[in-house]
Amino acid sequence: MVDAEKAKKPKERKNRNTNLPDINLKSLIFGAAAYAFFPLIATQYGIDLLMAFAAVGPLYIGYEAKSYLKAVLLGIVGATPLLYMSFAGFLGTYTPSEMGDLITSVAILGLGALMAFFGAYLYQERAKAKEEYEIAKGTKGTKNVPVKPKDKKFEDTGNVKKNIANLFLPKGRRKK
Repeated sequence: MVDAEKAKKPKERKNRNTNLPDINLKSLIFGAAAYAFFPLIATQYGIDLLMAFAAVGPLYIGYEAKSYLKAVLLGIVGATPLLYMSFAGFLGTYTPSEMGDLITSVAILGLGALMAFFGAYLYQERAKAKEEYEIAKGTKGTKNVPVKPKDKKFEDTGNVKKNIANLFLPKGRRKK
């Protein structure tokens, strides 16, 4: 009867590309706006300190992306408003040249991708730390990032020569 019930259900297709299914549009829009807004205000009013806060945008995009590939792609997409503003002349005078355009494009899009990657890295590390904390606390964790228990890399045998030999031997051949 179980086989008959399975035969009645239509086959469910799984999305094979698991890196890009869920795009958080809120983080993409707010991150791109922050990445473009802070440099604009900094150049318009001459407050150079605000330029540092532009990094918040791609970091937020990457943190909410939760995977490295998706973070890099969304970081590039989130950097396009700043690229447009620089080419439109909102961030100061702009003189077009082939090499200048290429360097500017690569720099802005590359920095957006790099900062978003770092945001995803921060998310992964925070998830691992939460898992380790919950494992140490004795409760089950979330399923964000699997954490493997750490093996002992070194056991003290009480003899210096054996300890040094055990550092270089595989587990099966270590002396006790």
